[in-house]
Amino acid sequence: VENLPDDFILGMDSSQVPALEAAGVKYYDFDGNEKDVFQILAESGINYIRVRVWVDPFDSEGNGYGGGNCNIDTAVEIGKRATKYGMKLLVDFHYSDFWADPAKQMVPKAWAGILDIDEKANEVYKYTVDSLNKLKEAKIDVGMVQVGNETNGALCGEKIWMNIYKIMAAGSKATREVYPEALVAVHFANPEKAGSYADYAKKLNYYSLDYDVFASSYYPFWHG
Repeated sequence: VENLPDDFILGMDSSQVPALEAAGVKYYDFDGNEKDVFQILAESGINYIRVRVWVDPFDSEGNGYGGGNCNIDTAVEIGKRATKYGMKLLVDFHYSDFWADPAKQMVPKAWAGILDIDEKANEVYKYTVDSLNKLKEAKIDVGMVQVGNETNGALCGEKIWMNIYKIMAAGSKATREVYPEALVAVHFANPEKAGSYADYAKKLNYYSLDYDVFASSYYPFWHG
């Protein structure tokens, strides 16, 4: 992409790369040479790699739910490769055991029995600190941390905005402590619904959430 400013974020989600490689997938550059796909991405102008992080994407028998089975260990593996080629990592905490989107914001198995929101928020805080410290110990260049994925009125099993705020605030607090230079992002979907983003922003402002980036999913096929 020509004439992009130096601070323009051109990124992609590479969460499924380890699973694809384990299945035998190989990657080649434009000249037909086999290479690390992260090197190909960096050479093509990508400067950010997003990785989704699920708390425990495995059932009681150790079978993965799919989608790359991305937990924090997968994020560390991907982060090392991204950092090696000069790309920053965007850590996308779903605060769920599998895909979180407007239709499903399921609480992780480990926190399912916690009814007190402050107790749950504390678990989110501890989990986020522990996860980010694993990335930091691996010397991974984290540029942004996303506290929730497509959180349209729900997050981690919570559907009341004060509770959603507490979960987000726990993730934000953890990020500020471990990666103070990283940007904190909130994330929503369905931008085609008039007024919804202004409403979300108003609620976050009301609760004084500490964040830097208001992020949006935008899929033209679904959102118009």
